Amino acid sequence: MKRYLLILLAVFSIALSSCQKWEKPVTPKAITILSVPQTGGESALEGTRGVTISATADWTATSDKGWLYVTPSSGKKGIQEVIIHFKKNTTKEQRMGTITFTCGSRSQTYTLTQNS
Repeated sequence: MKRYLLILLAVFSIALSSCQKWEKPVTPKAITILSVPQTGGESALEGTRGVTISATADWTATSDKGWLYVTPSSGKKGIQEVIIHFKKNTTKEQRMGTITFTCGSRSQTYTLTQNS
């Protein structure tokens, strides 16, 4: 009987020591622009455009031009509408600016063209 209990205890110990902790799979960080307004170019006047994004984690948005910015400039996981703002174009030329949405190591860009 003792021998049977020792064998059972040994098998049970081996079984417990070989168990691994199961962890929830990690969702890769990603961001997607879901809706983009269809325009041929914005007017020279100051204005805004709404864009819907979807992110799997916290995200940020940055602009490459001083006349172009987005609010909010950061957010949490989920679907959210952001507003892209552009200032009046006082130059005599059409101009372009890019907003980059970043989530982890992934990014998506939105390019806005503004007429003169």
